Amino acid sequence: MEPALLLTGAAGSVARQLLPGLSGYRLRLLDRDAPAPDGLPDDAQVLTGELTDRDLLARAVDGVDAVVHLAGDPRPDAPWDDLLGPNVDGFAALLGAAAGHGVRRVVYASSVHAVGRWEGAGRTPVRADWPTAPCCAYGATKVFDEAVASVASHRHGLSTIGLRLGATVPVPRVRSQLTGWLGPADLHRLVRGALATGTVCGVYPGTSANTGGHWDLGPAVDDLGYAPELDSAVHAGDVEDDGTDVTTCG
Repeated sequence: MEPALLLTGAAGSVARQLLPGLSGYRLRLLDRDAPAPDGLPDDAQVLTGELTDRDLLARAVDGVDAVVHLAGDPRPDAPWDDLLGPNVDGFAALLGAAAGHGVRRVVYASSVHAVGRWEGAGRTPVRADWPTAPCCAYGATKVFDEAVASVASHRHGLSTIGLRLGATVPVPRVRSQLTGWLGPADLHRLVRGALATGTVCGVYPGTSANTGGHWDLGPAVDDLGYAPELDSAVHAGDVEDDGTDVTTCG
């Protein structure tokens, strides 16, 4: 039987790019809004509600082998009040539910913004083993997510793999997305590698193999078997110049 996988944030743009890469899994999809039916697997189970709803979470994780967690507020300029529920409380609740129901692994979306000050200061390529240095409130919530995921692995034996996603869009639209772009096919490779790795707990950069990229992909290549094939340079002549080379998210 195919392994069961819960995908949170299933109505979001990153999830819609990822779904074609999740063949071989029985999918359970969770979002505060119902995902649009176009492109959804016929046998996918859809749940609607908030991550902070403990009863819903218990149903969502019951019987699944792994979780890919993409839910949250991704706005770098979002205020704390908007970020606290989805990015902090919701993720902590999800980890607790997963650990309590015997889920093997949670692969979760962190962000390059968790270490964004290194890039902003021109300290590139940014290494995964450098201290966290968030550049905004959103990035600070991702630093929390990485820390609480590590605690869940240490205290409860839950395998947690964090992916510091860059500009996860089908094609880069502005210059600042070129250095940290993650294209859909590489997103598939990265997540599938994170689901299959023998590593129990870790945090890894998540971009394509971009010419002049600002992120050291070595740990993801070594630990996750990640073999990116896309390069934002192909699109460099088509992007709008937004006046910076510092990565922005999609």
